[in-house]
Amino acid sequence: MQRTAIVVDDDPILRELMVEQLSALNWRVVTAEDGDQGLEVIARDLPDLAIVDLNMPKLDGYGMLRHLRQTPATLDIPVIVCTSHDDQQAVDEAYRLGASHFVTKPINWPKFLHHVQFVMRNGDNERALRAAQAEALAVSRMKSAMFQVLSHELKTPLTALIGLTNVLEATFRDKLQAGETEQLEHVIDAANRLNSIVNDVMLLSKAVGQGSEREFTPVMMSEILDDSVVGVRQMAAARNVKLLLRPIDPDVSILCDHRLARQGLAKLVDNAVRYSHDGGTVEIWGHVKSDGRIVLSVKDDGPGLSAQKLKECLQPFMQENAGYGRPSAGLGLGFPIAKAIAEYHGGELLIQTSAGKGMLAAMVLPAPRLMPSKDVAGAAHG
Repeated sequence: MQRTAIVVDDDPILRELMVEQLSALNWRVVTAEDGDQGLEVIARDLPDLAIVDLNMPKLDGYGMLRHLRQTPATLDIPVIVCTSHDDQQAVDEAYRLGASHFVTKPINWPKFLHHVQFVMRNGDNERALRAAQAEALAVSRMKSAMFQVLSHELKTPLTALIGLTNVLEATFRDKLQAGETEQLEHVIDAANRLNSIVNDVMLLSKAVGQGSEREFTPVMMSEILDDSVVGVRQMAAARNVKLLLRPIDPDVSILCDHRLARQGLAKLVDNAVRYSHDGGTVEIWGHVKSDGRIVLSVKDDGPGLSAQKLKECLQPFMQENAGYGRPSAGLGLGFPIAKAIAEYHGGELLIQTSAGKGMLAAMVLPAPRLMPSKDVAGAAHG
């Protein structure tokens, strides 16, 4: 497809030479003798490339660049600045205003034509990359919005279902036959599991949401650790798994989203208990590194994971065993949720594991999240 270039220069001879050289490459070329005329032509006949002189009467090349880069329709047009000024200040100013390339007069025409091809190829690549990024962002936003809508639409009837089935179970506990009691328990268990899945999807949606407003408040690290084991004590007791909370510095506090931080650590604890051997031990502790980073760690003596399996488990909706005989139900969101929450706070999720040798998983938060205990006390009374 034939492309269009505009040549804006007050030198008529150079304009003619540009037309001759570019036409030989099957370009359609339009010309203008100053910046004002050039902008009129561009507005009327949007070109694929602009070749602009810096020194012109009326509106110069700098003014043209500034206008082109501030106008949405011309933002992506590649601009080659062609001028006799080769001082560093002119080069820097042209690139600062958005020039794509810089050539000096007298022009070496074979090199110039290579410059044109290079600039156009780069421009095509940049536009394709921006289009792909925009599409990926739109898909990500649509996915987050879908998660939020579906989660909230499911949450309301689920809450009613769980409440009503619990009332039925309490009311008719002594009046149901054994088979009826078992069926009702299946309904309650299924509703609770579905509710847990919905909660996980909502949690992940918030942690990765592009528009999430980050509201951080000070909280004691010991409180986050204590809260992280509340929901797994029953499962740990049933499997004879010992929960060991290591002693920590009682004065350590964190500036964070308390609910998210607690739930992120709780996901690591839940995963450790769920996959530990019966009679195993899960250790939970927090500490501050010498560089001020905060580490919230969970260690188990379970089967561990291979490097490939770990890579898969860090992706949402994957599990260590995704087959029908997998040992636990759910969407496989534990690690992705903890990872998203760590990154939500500007940190990262680190995991050390190998097959048959247990696992150490840690949410590492950056030093700005650390607060002296006196600041927490002051915030509590403020």
